[in-house]
Amino acid sequence: MILFQGLYHIGIYTTDIERSLSFYTQMLDFNLKWRGMVDHPAMGKIKVALVEQQNCTIELVQPNDAALVNEKAGPIQHLALKVESIDKVMERWKSKKITEFPLGEIEDLPSFGKGIRHTFIYGPSHERIELVEEYT
Repeated sequence: MILFQGLYHIGIYTTDIERSLSFYTQMLDFNLKWRGMVDHPAMGKIKVALVEQQNCTIELVQPNDAALVNEKAGPIQHLALKVESIDKVMERWKSKKITEFPLGEIEDLPSFGKGIRHTFIYGPSHERIELVEEYT
């Protein structure tokens, strides 16, 4: 019998680990937990970093073959991050004058569970990120 303890991390391939680290730490306020070179048996030496916030850990991987980073949504279409106030997040980003990553429009989905407000943004390697605020 397998006993799962929870999600360990979400892995994201990136074409530029420095750019991705900047995005996740400066825009999404994640903290750098660890970074280094990993000697992977199939991929060789690769740059890897772990960023975290609360109980959410994202593994950023820069493969040696940039073709492995796909610009189209694959089997995992997006990752969703829960936020307390989507309006405050958007205001903060606008105040930073970050224009490299366009902000989507906030949508209300009252029929999703107990109701949510959400928007999508794209990270530096075209990863699709949903920001979700649940109705209270």
